[in-house]
Amino acid sequence: MIPLDAALSGFSAWLTGRKRFHGGERMRLPVVEAADGKLKFNPLANWNKADLEAYAAEHDLPEHPLVAFGYPSIGCWPCTNPVEQGGDVRSGALGGFAKDRMRHTYRPRPRRRPFVGGDI
Repeated sequence: MIPLDAALSGFSAWLTGRKRFHGGERMRLPVVEAADGKLKFNPLANWNKADLEAYAAEHDLPEHPLVAFGYPSIGCWPCTNPVEQGGDVRSGALGGFAKDRMRHTYRPRPRRRPFVGGDI
Protein backbone atom coordinates (compact mmCIF):
# COMPACT_ATOMS: atom_id res chain seq x y z
CA MET A 1 0.00 0.00 0.00
CA ILE A 2 1.25 3.49 -0.81
CA PRO A 3 2.13 5.26 2.49
CA LEU A 4 -0.16 8.23 1.84
CA ASP A 5 -3.10 5.91 1.21
CA ALA A 6 -2.47 4.24 4.57
CA ALA A 7 -2.24 7.60 6.35
CA LEU A 8 -5.47 8.82 4.76
CA SER A 9 -7.53 5.70 5.41
CA GLY A 10 -10.51 6.55 7.56
CA PHE A 11 -10.55 10.18 6.42
CA SER A 12 -12.82 11.70 3.78
CA ALA A 13 -10.72 14.80 3.15
CA TRP A 14 -7.19 16.14 3.52
CA LEU A 15 -5.18 19.37 3.25
CA THR A 16 -2.14 20.02 1.08
CA GLY A 17 0.47 22.76 0.90
CA ARG A 18 0.50 22.85 -2.90
CA LYS A 19 0.66 26.24 -4.59
CA ARG A 20 0.06 27.37 -8.18
CA PHE A 21 3.19 29.51 -8.32
CA HIS A 22 5.29 26.33 -8.32
CA GLY A 23 4.27 26.06 -11.97
CA GLY A 24 3.69 23.17 -14.32
CA GLU A 25 0.52 21.19 -13.69
CA ARG A 26 0.01 23.20 -10.51
CA MET A 27 -0.84 26.34 -12.49
CA ARG A 28 -4.39 24.92 -12.77
CA LEU A 29 -4.58 23.75 -9.15
CA PRO A 30 -8.09 24.18 -7.72
CA VAL A 31 -8.62 25.19 -4.11
CA VAL A 32 -10.94 22.18 -3.63
CA GLU A 33 -10.76 19.01 -5.70
CA ALA A 34 -11.95 15.41 -5.60
CA ALA A 35 -9.20 12.80 -5.61
CA ASP A 36 -9.55 9.05 -5.13
CA GLY A 37 -12.96 9.40 -3.50
CA LYS A 38 -11.79 12.06 -1.03
CA LEU A 39 -11.91 15.84 -0.96
CA LYS A 40 -8.54 17.48 -1.23
CA PHE A 41 -8.19 21.06 -0.01
CA ASN A 42 -5.38 23.23 -1.33
CA PRO A 43 -5.78 26.34 0.87
CA LEU A 44 -2.52 27.90 -0.35
CA ALA A 45 -3.29 27.43 -4.05
CA ASN A 46 -3.82 31.17 -4.62
CA TRP A 47 -0.86 32.31 -2.51
CA ASN A 48 2.32 33.55 -4.13
CA LYS A 49 5.84 33.50 -2.72
CA ALA A 50 5.47 37.02 -1.29
CA ASP A 51 2.24 35.97 0.50
CA LEU A 52 4.01 33.00 2.09
CA GLU A 53 7.03 35.07 3.14
CA ALA A 54 4.80 37.79 4.62
CA TYR A 55 2.75 35.23 6.57
CA ALA A 56 5.89 33.53 7.91
CA ALA A 57 7.38 36.87 8.96
CA GLU A 58 4.13 38.07 10.58
CA HIS A 59 3.83 34.85 12.61
CA ASP A 60 7.58 34.44 13.23
CA LEU A 61 7.64 31.01 11.58
CA PRO A 62 11.01 29.35 11.04
CA GLU A 63 12.13 28.07 7.66
CA HIS A 64 11.86 24.31 7.26
CA PRO A 65 15.25 22.84 8.29
CA LEU A 66 15.62 20.89 5.01
CA VAL A 67 15.72 24.15 3.04
CA ALA A 68 19.31 24.58 4.30
CA PHE A 69 20.14 21.25 2.63
CA GLY A 70 18.85 22.42 -0.78
CA TYR A 71 15.20 21.34 -0.53
CA PRO A 72 13.04 24.38 -1.40
CA SER A 73 10.05 22.10 -2.06
CA ILE A 74 9.54 19.14 0.23
CA GLY A 75 7.42 16.20 -0.77
CA CYS A 76 7.53 12.53 0.07
CA TRP A 77 10.89 11.14 1.15
CA PRO A 78 11.55 8.65 -1.66
CA CYS A 79 11.01 11.10 -4.50
CA THR A 80 12.28 14.46 -3.24
CA ASN A 81 15.82 15.56 -4.05
CA PRO A 82 17.83 18.68 -3.36
CA VAL A 83 17.65 21.32 -6.07
CA GLU A 84 20.79 22.50 -7.84
CA GLN A 85 21.68 26.07 -6.88
CA GLY A 86 19.62 28.44 -9.04
CA GLY A 87 17.35 25.58 -10.18
CA ASP A 88 13.58 25.69 -10.37
CA VAL A 89 11.94 25.18 -6.96
CA ARG A 90 10.15 22.03 -8.20
CA SER A 91 13.11 20.49 -10.06
CA GLY A 92 13.91 18.25 -7.08
CA ALA A 93 10.46 16.69 -7.05
CA LEU A 94 10.29 13.19 -8.50
CA GLY A 95 13.84 13.28 -9.85
CA GLY A 96 14.48 9.86 -11.36
CA PHE A 97 10.85 8.76 -11.00
CA ALA A 98 7.87 8.55 -13.31
CA LYS A 99 4.55 9.80 -12.02
CA ASP A 100 1.22 8.60 -13.30
CA ARG A 101 -2.12 9.99 -12.15
CA MET A 102 -0.74 11.25 -8.83
CA ARG A 103 0.74 7.85 -7.97
CA HIS A 104 4.44 7.16 -7.91
CA THR A 105 6.04 4.51 -10.07
CA TYR A 106 9.36 3.85 -8.39
CA ARG A 107 12.58 3.23 -10.27
CA PRO A 108 15.95 2.93 -8.54
CA ARG A 109 18.22 5.94 -8.68
CA PRO A 110 21.37 7.06 -6.92
CA ARG A 111 20.84 8.69 -3.54
CA ARG A 112 21.65 12.38 -3.52
CA ARG A 113 19.97 13.30 -0.25
CA PRO A 114 22.02 14.17 2.81
CA PHE A 115 21.60 11.89 5.80
CA VAL A 116 19.25 13.85 8.08
CA GLY A 117 17.77 11.15 10.28
CA GLY A 118 17.63 7.51 11.23
CA ASP A 119 17.04 4.54 9.00
CA ILE A 120 13.49 3.85 7.91
